[in-house]
Amino acid sequence: MLQKSLIALCTVFALTACGGDLDLGPDQAPPANGNGNGNGNGNGNGNGNGNGEDEPEIWTDIRFDEEANIDSWAHRCVESCDATAGLSWNADEEVLAVAPEWASTEDNLEIYTPVEEISNMEGANASVWVFVTEDYVSDGNLAMHLVLTNANGTNAYSEPFPVEEAGWNRVDVWEMATTTEGGVEEGEEDYGSFAMYDAGFSLLGINEVGVRFAANDKPVDVGGQLWIDNVVLTPGSGSGPLEVDMASENWAVMDATGVELQQADGTVAFSPTAADQKLVYLLDGPADLVGRSFTFTFTVDQAFKDSGSDVQPIIQLNFGSYTGEFGCYVGNGSLTAGEPFEFTCETSNEAFVAEEGQNIRVGLQVKGEPAGTVTINSMEIDAGGVSGDTGPFELTATADNVDSAWSNDNWQNLNGAPDLSFNEAEGVLAIAPNWDATDAGGERTIMYVAGEDELPELEGATIGYELFIPDYYVTENPGMQYQFYIQQNSDSYTGLFGSMFSLSDAEDLGDGWYRFERTFTDVPTDPPALRVGLKLQRGSLDNDGEAGEELWLRRITIE
Repeated sequence: MLQKSLIALCTVFALTACGGDLDLGPDQAPPANGNGNGNGNGNGNGNGNGNGEDEPEIWTDIRFDEEANIDSWAHRCVESCDATAGLSWNADEEVLAVAPEWASTEDNLEIYTPVEEISNMEGANASVWVFVTEDYVSDGNLAMHLVLTNANGTNAYSEPFPVEEAGWNRVDVWEMATTTEGGVEEGEEDYGSFAMYDAGFSLLGINEVGVRFAANDKPVDVGGQLWIDNVVLTPGSGSGPLEVDMASENWAVMDATGVELQQADGTVAFSPTAADQKLVYLLDGPADLVGRSFTFTFTVDQAFKDSGSDVQPIIQLNFGSYTGEFGCYVGNGSLTAGEPFEFTCETSNEAFVAEEGQNIRVGLQVKGEPAGTVTINSMEIDAGGVSGDTGPFELTATADNVDSAWSNDNWQNLNGAPDLSFNEAEGVLAIAPNWDATDAGGERTIMYVAGEDELPELEGATIGYELFIPDYYVTENPGMQYQFYIQQNSDSYTGLFGSMFSLSDAEDLGDGWYRFERTFTDVPTDPPALRVGLKLQRGSLDNDGEAGEELWLRRITIE
């Protein structure tokens, strides 16, 4: 199915009530959440007192929240390269906007800034967030390297980060080292944490940081703006891999009534009685597990082995949507009773960020019909402090939440509420409007009903809605109206509904994804607004009594 570019001007749509209240904007959303399965109903017995780690010190933290933040940034072209780049401040997004002019398929364009000199970055961490457009992803060639320069003018380059997803991508190096412990194979160069570095480079006296964009055989006509944000350099202590204290009060047994946590001799254990019971460590926020992993060693006894049950390592939010990583699995056949088994579980899910007062479950759950005991002997979490913006907060449909979190509430008692379902192939919320069962002035209400403390601050937030609109509503049967809103979910149900606008036969836009945005002010706070949604109204739509084609909602973003 052809995906059109997102429309940037109200006039193209001939919206009847666009004004300053509703804007169409660029596709800024990060990659969609993972499958998010898992019941999330646990009421863990950990008290969340923290792990005793100090907050990581930050040497450099550039957020581009004011125009002056871009003044020191520059570009350079290296290795016989003629590319250039315009640098500017995007005030709406608060990012450094880079507009490359590519000259050849072999260009290496670096965007960099001086920083206050850091005496020693051995064992330290560096990260930069880069927003890339779909054009670079579709081409599949552009690669990104984090660049460090020290006071003697020599450079080091991280392993290449391929551009695989449109949206925000993190380019980073953790626990930096210029040599590899234990050495390398004969004939290989030893660059430690880096893909390469200049002769004479060391991690002493670092005074520049940046990003190299390598064309990597990318045609010169593949381009578009790149955004840079959240440039962070921080010591490794407190922000690299966390060796979890097995005696910590943050260990918990969850979703397992009557099953007790066992802590003794430097281990944690439980004796599960049913599938999906969990033994987890509650990693307190602020924490960022996006693109991170955890490694743990666990042992099962003979009774567990004989039960035939499996072990599923998990990372899962312990709040809000309870989104989880459930793609890691250890089958019973891989286990030997009494022998430790080591496993690493990784995730790239953009949801895994916890703020102050929130936490993330890290550990395992059991599958099948378990018996006996599972013991975790050690655990290391590759967990940093909050190291950067993961892009907008987003609400997406999953197979598990389409019935629990999404609602088609028809509070005006008009006929035929819309049918909502999860389209697994497209990863979207499918909306079947059922116009044939609607009164002449009928409307269709679709909303996400959030839990308490799930949403970020909504006052002044820009909320974006990404809809797939088939040609059925643009040229074949124009006139349907849209309205985006937020609303309380109790008390007086106060809401902000804004203006309606109509799709008219302005142009033959065809099937396509379109992003709509609205900024909300004077948001109700007592109680807070928990409903975020849209209404579809017949308006002047005349489709001869048909049910009408489906519309798709890919995500709602909150910035």
